[in-house]
Formats: sequence, structure tokens, C-alpha cells
Amino acid sequence: MDKPRLGRPVVTASFFGKILLPFAIPFLVTFALMVLVGDRWPRDIAPGSGLKLAGFLAAMAAAVMVWRLIVRNETDRRVRMFAGVVCLVTGLMGWPVWSFGVLPSINGSVLSGENVIRTTLQRTEATPISKQRGHHHWAWLKSESETDVAFSGRYFISEELYNAWSVTAPPSVELTIAKGILGANVITGMR
Repeated sequence: MDKPRLGRPVVTASFFGKILLPFAIPFLVTFALMVLVGDRWPRDIAPGSGLKLAGFLAAMAAAVMVWRLIVRNETDRRVRMFAGVVCLVTGLMGWPVWSFGVLPSINGSVLSGENVIRTTLQRTEATPISKQRGHHHWAWLKSESETDVAFSGRYFISEELYNAWSVTAPPSVELTIAKGILGANVITGMR
């Protein structure tokens, strides 16, 4: 016996725009935070204390919410499956934006437990900015204490600090670090 052929699925005109929302939402939230808050909240997260898992969970939550919004009145299984796959992919595309845009801003909104960590300056480095003129400036720091070894790594620094440290090469650098609201360590000062 032959199976009846199913016709082509029919979706609304806004369907394809909605399935891109898991990718667009973190950009819109990041832009809104930049406009509303500016640079008042610290965003520089210390190495080893990132928000990758929290960003992944936020991306997947956004993808599931958008998928449920899209398919709430949809009965065609093919459309539901297609929307689920595309929402998953666009959610994964938004993962870095959640991890490095939205969540560091939220994490820096409330800080507690500030402490100073002594580090040794190993070297400074300048890397070209992709498709632009200018350079990013970095300092490679190594913790002087075995208990704070997680804070060793590459830190983004200003051009002025890069120029000063490249000339003087200070023997030690003090990092001021505080705990953010989401648990990631935030660099609040460097001298």
C-alpha cells in the first residue's frame, strides 16, 4: 500500500525571521546594556573564571523559548523538526555573544570580596586587530602564589599601560580582583 504524499508545509511569513531570534537576542541585549549602562560595570573577567557554561545554558534556554514560541500552534511535524534544528544551530551561534557580551556585563553589576593578587610580568604583546588598523595590547602575568595560580595568563591592557610596561618592565604587578554576581572573577584594577 502506498503512503499518501504530504504536501509542502505552509508557514507564516514571519517564520524564518523568528527562527533566527536565538542568534539575534544576545546581540540585542548586549546593545541594550551598552546603551543603558555604558562602561559603568566592569567586564574584564580574569582568566580561568569564564562564563562559557552559563553562556551555553543561556543560549540553549533562548533557543528552546523561541522554538516553543514558533511551534505552539504548529501541527506539522516537519515544520516543528525544522524549527527545532534551526533554533538549535542559531542558539549555538549566539553562545559566544552570551558568554563574552551579555553575561560579563551582568556579572560585573554587583561585586563583592575584593582582594589583591601579586603577579610577575612575563612579557607584553601587541596583536593586530582583524581587518582594522591598530593593535590589541596584552600582558602575560604569572601569579606569585601557588594558591592563586588560576589567575596566571594573558590580560588585555590599555595602550598606555602597554607602552609604560614595555619600557619599564615592572618586576611585579598587583591585580585587584572581585567576585561578580554570576561567580566569575572580575579585574577591577591593575598597577
